[in-house]
Amino acid sequence: MPGAGAPAPGAPPACTLGLGLGLTAFRALYLDRLPAGVDQAAAAAVYDTLVRSLRQAVRVVVALGVLVALGGWLTGPGRWASAVRGFWREGLGGVRGYAGRLGLRLGPVGRFVHRSKAALCWTAVAGAVLALLLWSRPTALVVVGLALALLAVLAGLELLDDRPLDDRAPAAPPWGGAT
Repeated sequence: MPGAGAPAPGAPPACTLGLGLGLTAFRALYLDRLPAGVDQAAAAAVYDTLVRSLRQAVRVVVALGVLVALGGWLTGPGRWASAVRGFWREGLGGVRGYAGRLGLRLGPVGRFVHRSKAALCWTAVAGAVLALLLWSRPTALVVVGLALALLAVLAGLELLDDRPLDDRAPAAPPWGGAT
């Protein structure tokens, strides 16, 4: 249970989604209440122009909120989250093991990635956040695209991690979270 002053993790995206729904509902109400001599199409165009950026921001915040909540859940101590992390780790470890049997040797790169994995993962996350902050007009598609790019980088780090394949430690997140 969250502390007395702590909001629920899904509250900001839910409130933002409520704002988006409110904008849509208010548009219909606004257009229904116009005086008889006002052009409906012109009034709708003015309203849509005024709230276009706000609607775009609503989409971005909802997409970002869902991804942050998903990331928070995946790094948590839950049984299902641990199972997903284990699937990720063992699946990519199997690919790495197969590549090793085909002759791929990681050498010093694999040892470096294994030693510095937490820092490399946090650097990748910081890079994705920085890209989002510096994007001139982020959209929900940009947020999802950056999340997929981050996922690809994290998969690459997992593939390059030269940990022993018989290491069956619990599936802790590589960025230092709890199991």
